[in-house]
Amino acid sequence: MPGQTKFLCMVLIAWACVAQAWAQSPLAADGRRDGFLFNGKQNMPFVLYGAAIRWHQECLGGKTSECERLAGAFERGDGDLKRDLRVTIGYLMKACEQGSGPSCARASAMFRDGSATFTNPELAQKMAERGCNELKNQASCAALAAAMASAPGGNADPARSAALVESACAAGDDEGCRMKANALFHERKDAASRSEALAMYEAACTAKRAWGCLGMAVAHNEGWGVAQDRGRGGDYARIGCTQGQGDRLRLCTLFGNDLIRQRKDKASINKGEQYLDASCSGGDGNACYTLGLVGLNQLPSATTTMQEAIYYLRRGCDLATGVACNGLAGSYEHALGVPKDTVVALALYDKACQLEHAEACEGARRLLAADAGMRSRMPAIDPSLTVADQLRQAKAAVDRGDKNAGVRTVVRLMQENHEDAQWLLGGWLYYGLPGVFDLSRKADGVTLIENAARVGHVDAAIWVGMAYWYGDGVPLNRPKGEEYMAIAGMRGSQMAAAIYRSMRAEPERQENARRQAALEEAIRTRRESWTSSWSNYKPSWSAPATRYTPYTGRSVASIIDAGNWNQRINYLSGTTTACPRSNSYCR
Repeated sequence: MPGQTKFLCMVLIAWACVAQAWAQSPLAADGRRDGFLFNGKQNMPFVLYGAAIRWHQECLGGKTSECERLAGAFERGDGDLKRDLRVTIGYLMKACEQGSGPSCARASAMFRDGSATFTNPELAQKMAERGCNELKNQASCAALAAAMASAPGGNADPARSAALVESACAAGDDEGCRMKANALFHERKDAASRSEALAMYEAACTAKRAWGCLGMAVAHNEGWGVAQDRGRGGDYARIGCTQGQGDRLRLCTLFGNDLIRQRKDKASINKGEQYLDASCSGGDGNACYTLGLVGLNQLPSATTTMQEAIYYLRRGCDLATGVACNGLAGSYEHALGVPKDTVVALALYDKACQLEHAEACEGARRLLAADAGMRSRMPAIDPSLTVADQLRQAKAAVDRGDKNAGVRTVVRLMQENHEDAQWLLGGWLYYGLPGVFDLSRKADGVTLIENAARVGHVDAAIWVGMAYWYGDGVPLNRPKGEEYMAIAGMRGSQMAAAIYRSMRAEPERQENARRQAALEEAIRTRRESWTSSWSNYKPSWSAPATRYTPYTGRSVASIIDAGNWNQRINYLSGTTTACPRSNSYCR
């Protein structure tokens, strides 16, 4: 019994903790309020829900911990808050102003790396200086070192930067030690410096710090400071990618590369493709390039197709990875996954050459040697621009009347399987584009838009979801409509999430409507019976000739109450289809 009591208490405590955490979650059901905060670029608007309203007020009132709490809540997207790093950095600035050294360091890093969608080197240095010089925060000193090492306008101070790094690492700051180890290994490069760096990398990796595992993986893969051993390099990449703390993007690319390189079995190859896809989506152009090669070479047991290879090469090129631009150029030159187009190939070789890929420079020279006038036939919209820039220019060209130039660009990007191009071209086909698609080609349009939706294009998923829900241009298929709307909701569209909830509630609404119609029919029937009865009135009872005996059974109220309860139970069990509002058990 004591053991049972102890267990019950533990359960109750756990539930109390869960309830407390839930109560602290910013939920729309607990109210909403619009707000704004300066984030180094603008007065950033946002919506606060529930408990976050109180946190915001306390933050503005000087409670630093609440500013930090809100920074984290917006970074994660807690409760019903919309994840937005542009809001996060605003709260970090506020916390830094109020005396939080770690917030100064984090804000400085975000201003420097652009994770909040913009950079501001001046504010990066200002935040770091306050955290380091005034608040004596070593992480801020490391951030200040990074800011000083790359300060614009000739203001860089490498010596001061190195001193700050040394001091931060000596004080035990992890970022300072990372910067020191990388400087020893990649800048000094002498045997003694690399030996010292390797010891730091090894210790950090043992402590599951991602930067340490990355240093060891690169060293063994390249044979820098140690004997080349790709197997050991792969092991370090695996540990860092799957167990490390910190930035693991490059590690997961290396781990994916290693799984592909080993080609142990289909499961390992496919796992490697998955890691590479994640890294490519995360912004590592080298991961995109490797997946492109997997698809172009049709690696046995791999799932990446030739068409997907082109998509990955384009993404890698858009990430300014020269080798990916070179691979995409080769695809156009040799008609691998796309129609042959040497002019487009030349533009891409030129870009890869500018990105210091020597092989691409030779490719451009080869094409020009065969056709010296090729540059004069370059499309009006440069094929080497990013997809986003090409689509913006294509849409602008169509809007100003140069429809052929715009459509040709979008068609080419659609052939590269880019979802934004499929969405745009699909709309033109579905709704028509006078002068180009004078007649609507709805079936082709739906196909392209659904292709975009399948890979997670939010607007396309919403469009297709509604189309299947209402049977507009496609066969009515409500479960499929819900699936596409769920995709858009999971990709962050609050509108799609709301529509999805409404879709899920539709069967209940329909059943309620059916029941209401049945109730109204029953009421109408009863009224007609009542009217008919009184139109042809006949007494249903006449006083008996016998002497009256007083009633001693249940009261009328108790009889009615029992009948109401029975009606509710019958309704729930399906033996009756009506449960009127007049029945208190049905409310």
